[in-house]
Amino acid sequence: MELKAQVKQKMTLSANMQQCLEILAMDNTELGEFITEQSMENPIIELTDTAMWTEYTPVMVHVEREQPEDEEEGVREIAASERVNSDLYFQLSEYHLASDVRQAAEYIIESLDGRGYFTDGIAESAGVLKMDTGTVAKALEVVKQLEPKGVGAADLRECLLLQLAAEYPQEKMAKEILERHLDDFSKGRYEKICRKMGKSQAQVLEAGEVIRSLNPKPLGGGKLSVRTRYLSADLALVMYGDSYDIVLNQTYLPEIQISRPYVDMLDSDVDEQTKQYIRERYEKARWLQDCVRKRQRTLLKIAEFIFKNETDFLVVGPPGIRPLTLKEAADELKLSSSTVSRAVRGKYIQTRWGIYPLRYFFGGGIRTEEGAVSAAQIRAVIGRMIEKEDKRHPLSDSKLEMLLKDRGMSVSRRTIAAYRERLGIPSSAVRKAEYLYRVNEFS
Repeated sequence: MELKAQVKQKMTLSANMQQCLEILAMDNTELGEFITEQSMENPIIELTDTAMWTEYTPVMVHVEREQPEDEEEGVREIAASERVNSDLYFQLSEYHLASDVRQAAEYIIESLDGRGYFTDGIAESAGVLKMDTGTVAKALEVVKQLEPKGVGAADLRECLLLQLAAEYPQEKMAKEILERHLDDFSKGRYEKICRKMGKSQAQVLEAGEVIRSLNPKPLGGGKLSVRTRYLSADLALVMYGDSYDIVLNQTYLPEIQISRPYVDMLDSDVDEQTKQYIRERYEKARWLQDCVRKRQRTLLKIAEFIFKNETDFLVVGPPGIRPLTLKEAADELKLSSSTVSRAVRGKYIQTRWGIYPLRYFFGGGIRTEEGAVSAAQIRAVIGRMIEKEDKRHPLSDSKLEMLLKDRGMSVSRRTIAAYRERLGIPSSAVRKAEYLYRVNEFS
């Protein structure tokens, strides 16, 4: 009996921790909807309207199209739904990789199926890329380190093992079930697994609960899905001369309160079954409160870290960005990199220069021997190079790649093309045709 109670307690704790991680990853709109759903399922929860921004008017942006997240002229419209691959590219920018490994990693990201699996194989991909298999294998290992864990796996077993190693490294039994008994587990043959492993049913069920908490489709089977919605910033950077405040947006989040009449029933003469029901709902309500508070504290801590290190941004805005890394934030705040990644994903901050994703301040830059160079700075360099080019022989993306490399900036042609397009600059072939047209027209 005691063993069953311990198993149940550990399984509940695991489920609760998973819920906290899910809440951390939610944006304001998702969290508001989730809290409302929980209140409908749990009579202990009462919702009240929460406070607005403190003496501050939030801005909502109406979104109907895709838009890059890191526009230095101020982001007024932000895409509510993005291509899932963009988040993987963002994380990839955290790694200092050789150009061929980065190219292979980008190819792998583009080759992921709807679940997030990479089924093309290393040898086949190496043939397409005209690279050796070792380079592609190294790139695949990098992709497997990205969030959400499980991307880049060849099949379900590897997908779940990658997640298990990251989230529950101590769960040896769950690992053995995945490695040796996945078919039996997927068909519910628990007694057979118990006989093969020589373990009790309680132990197998406990390991099974861990496995069921993993995601067999880390990318959710989703591709780009653009929806019209209103998106509010989660935080605001409020400037007061030489000082600033970071304010949480509580406007659209109902406040969670505990229903007093239900709690009072625990001291009344109601039957034990009713009391047990109330206790369970009460614990769930308190846990939800704690998870939401922890999310808010974590967001504030990360925002404080960002602007403590982005002093130039406070003065001049986006041109002063110094790219930070998730690891820097994690080390200083004593969090894991995956926690920081979850926290910043889908969160926005309102500033005097516009609304920006928190991810804007992480990655998106290039590491050089002299330090980090932001994406905005790289685009500025590309713009100046093209502005000064010989119009009769405009610079191709390949040539720009070489020139940037000479300056210590290792940027792939794919990225250069994306930056050039974001600047509104056509390809070298189009620029040359336009120049010749102008010359012929006025000659």
